[in-house]
Amino acid sequence: MEVILAALSKDEPVGVLDSLWIALIGIAIVFVVLAFLMGILYLVGLLMVKTQGFAEKHPKYAAFVQKTKDAFKPKKKKAQGTEEKTEETAELAKGSCGDLVLVNTSERDAAMIMAIVADTLETPLNQLHFKSIKLVEEEKK
Repeated sequence: MEVILAALSKDEPVGVLDSLWIALIGIAIVFVVLAFLMGILYLVGLLMVKTQGFAEKHPKYAAFVQKTKDAFKPKKKKAQGTEEKTEETAELAKGSCGDLVLVNTSERDAAMIMAIVADTLETPLNQLHFKSIKLVEEEKK
C-alpha cells in the first residue's frame, strides 16, 4: 500500500517499476476476491448436500424440496402432430394467456405466422393471443 501512496504522492510521473507494482497489487486483489467467492460457492454446495440428507430423514420436508425443485424445472412442449393436449397442466404464470398448440407446424413457421399476423393487423405481438396454429395442406387434383 505504501508503494501506491508513494508513487501517487510524487509530482513526477509514475515510473515503469511503480506501475508494475500497482498492477500486481490490483491483480492480487482480484484473485483474493475470486478465491473468496469460490469459497462461498463451495459452502453453498456443501449446504445443498447436507439439505439433501436432511430431506431423506424428514419425508414432509423432502416433499417440499421436491415440489420446489419441480417448480424451477423448465417445461418444454414439442410440436405435436395431433390436437391432443398433454396431461401435464401446470398453473399459468400471472398475465399468461395459456399454451400455444402447434399442429404439424414447426416453431420457426409458427413464429413467422405470428409475426405476419401482427404486422398485418398493426398490433404489437404481445397484445395478440394465439390458441393454436395448424398446417393446412391443399388437396391435389
